[in-house]
Amino acid sequence: MYKSYVAVAPNPDDFPRLLDTMGAWMRKPYDWSADVARLRMPVMLVFGDSDMYRPEHVVKFYQLLGGGLKDAGWMREHQSQNRLAILPDQTHYDIFFSPRLVAAALPFLDGVKGSKTWDEQLKAEK
Repeated sequence: MYKSYVAVAPNPDDFPRLLDTMGAWMRKPYDWSADVARLRMPVMLVFGDSDMYRPEHVVKFYQLLGGGLKDAGWMREHQSQNRLAILPDQTHYDIFFSPRLVAAALPFLDGVKGSKTWDEQLKAEK
């Protein structure tokens, strides 16, 4: 982290101050679950499988958004507008370097659905 910081920081000597500030924030209790449950726009949660956030915590937030609560249905009629991606072999610290992040997030950001419904699959085969 230090090497990355000093490579881009305007004042590399501030690194201890950064760590102190981060530590102070991390020691404060926080719970965003009520705020997350009120979000109405499409949301995509992206985490690494070796992230500092435990998978069960990630799934809980996805469920607060309405995802993963029931089967999406044959025609995707019950699919949540929200998405969850857990990228393999990634951590909280290096996920931003992964090409998988772009592949997972860009279609969502562009409003493109990555999978076809049964009807679309059948029509494509004809």
